[in-house]
Amino acid sequence: MAAGVQIEAGSVAQALLKTYEYFYDQGWTDGLPVVPPTKEMVEQFVQASGRKANDSIAILPPRSGRATVEVVAINAVMAGCRPEYMPVVIAALDGIADPAFRLNVMQVTTAPSTPFLLINGPVRKQLDINCATGCLGPGWRANATIGRAIRLIMQNVGGAIPGVYSMASFGSPLRYTYVCGENEEENPWTPFHVDKGFGKSDSAVTVFRATNYVNISGGMGVGPDDILRQIATQMPPMDGGGRDAALVLLGVNHAQALHNAGLTKRDVQERLWERAALPVDYFARDFVEMEQRAGKAGLEVIHRTARPDDIYVAVAGGPGPQDVYIAVGGYQTRQIMMG
Repeated sequence: MAAGVQIEAGSVAQALLKTYEYFYDQGWTDGLPVVPPTKEMVEQFVQASGRKANDSIAILPPRSGRATVEVVAINAVMAGCRPEYMPVVIAALDGIADPAFRLNVMQVTTAPSTPFLLINGPVRKQLDINCATGCLGPGWRANATIGRAIRLIMQNVGGAIPGVYSMASFGSPLRYTYVCGENEEENPWTPFHVDKGFGKSDSAVTVFRATNYVNISGGMGVGPDDILRQIATQMPPMDGGGRDAALVLLGVNHAQALHNAGLTKRDVQERLWERAALPVDYFARDFVEMEQRAGKAGLEVIHRTARPDDIYVAVAGGPGPQDVYIAVGGYQTRQIMMG
């Protein structure tokens, strides 16, 4: 086994069970069974990364753990990844380790924040990353295991063990994995990574500091104003110290309807910003004062974000009158360098 761990057992089944029990007892799992990271498998994953085993990818808080390519490979094996997922895991890890992402806060906060990974470009097809029907749900290996690898690295390298350093009051099932690809094929506008300066043929992963998942139903067969009003009603102002933002994953039906009505992505941002506001008397006085200092509140209303630019728009999912709103903070986009 990796890291010099030896598991003695009389059969393969016993070895697997003992491995899981041992890793669980050490606090090295997310609670679910893991794939034993044998030396041969780890070497295969390192090779697939195109990097050297001792290359340092990131130093992760709060324990200041060093994530080398080998360490990343060990956790990716445990998560159930395929070797070819390694470049995506490494790119996402580089993004969350950027000081601007504020991983140090995410690792220890009482809030349930977690990385959300939005994947763009040809890598989606190469790795069979789900972008359409069920893209945020179970049943897709790449989506499930890439996000799980990031979580295991955050825990095993960074030290975000629940109740030790991680103090999330309730936690969140999103902390197991939170990944999808953008449905670029049914996106009538430019893909998210192109908006951020990448070429359409580039593969990229954007990691958002996310806290929730809100599915918004309705609006089928109605006009653009009703679609956007329905979404905006599910986007209440939130305390983010002026740093918070919002990500809207438009379903393909509504994205096409808004586009057919002549709206650009910028139009969508501006109309959502106008409608995602509530009267100041809905909130406690100290909250209003804080939001006013952050530039989100006037004398009468509090907006969801300080600016329309802070409402990010992407397209994902399958057919149906469904959209998703995710409360997010900062984000980082990284190019995925496939071998």
